[in-house]
Amino acid sequence: MIRRANPPPGVPNPPSIWAIGGGKGGVGKSAIAANLAVAVAQSGRRVALVDADLGGANLHTLLGIPNPPRTLSEFVSRRVEHLDEIMIETRTEDLWLISGARALVEMANLNSAQKERLLRHVRGLPVDHVILDLGAGSSFNVLDFFLAARHGMLVVIPEATSIENAYHFLKAAFFRKLRRTEPRDRVRAAVSQAMADRGNRSIRSPRDLILRVAERDPEIGRALALEADRFEPFLVVNRVSRSDQRQLGTDMSTACKDYFGRNIRCVGQLEEDQLLARSVRERRPASEHYHDSSFVMSIRRMADILVTAGEVSHGR
Repeated sequence: MIRRANPPPGVPNPPSIWAIGGGKGGVGKSAIAANLAVAVAQSGRRVALVDADLGGANLHTLLGIPNPPRTLSEFVSRRVEHLDEIMIETRTEDLWLISGARALVEMANLNSAQKERLLRHVRGLPVDHVILDLGAGSSFNVLDFFLAARHGMLVVIPEATSIENAYHFLKAAFFRKLRRTEPRDRVRAAVSQAMADRGNRSIRSPRDLILRVAERDPEIGRALALEADRFEPFLVVNRVSRSDQRQLGTDMSTACKDYFGRNIRCVGQLEEDQLLARSVRERRPASEHYHDSSFVMSIRRMADILVTAGEVSHGR
């Protein structure tokens, strides 16, 4: 059954948008997105969970919805004009799914107009919070969805390849954000000059680049610094199974502070939990069924952070 979600009376604010990404596949971001959405909805907020893993959607399976009647394919192909027309009710009250199942091949590479239309409609959804589950990697589409969110959450697991890819993702997202600084032509020229005229002083980090640009063009330097200040992703460490792995979030936050000049906060340390694997097999989020599991309790703490940060930023 499909029901369009009508705006709550007296709540004109746009939704708080969260994007969950991962530098590589297989880190558990979809399971985190689904369970986080359930936990936020259980707190009394209206939530839309959007499967933006274009070409690899699986949230409908995790939520126990085998055949979504309408998906993003209808919206992208303009068979449906409004995104809220494809919001599907889930078993959790106040939680809707926008599924990416049966995606068209071309959906994995949306053009600029398609992407902007989708993001514009996401910002207009009649809910309190929107959670975007992104595809793996750092393609432009993934980065743009990540940067469109009020906060992006990057999922990492205690493995060398995941950690390396997470740093690559953050670097790619940060530089893509800086490239959008206005006026773009002048920003590009200032950055190119700084890179070409660095002499013996190496530019080892984005922070070094901004400082070097400011030396040549203080106005553009200030614009870049302001854009950098808006880069506020969160880290989530998943599948923690040993005590030494609990330090990973802090270590990565410290490294990011040195490199980006930004505080990138770790908001979740999710323990390895067999009940999560069981819930995936059962096609039912652990947050619905295994309330006392270590994973679900950590997810609830993350949900509290998400809700508080989102509502503070919207003045609610």
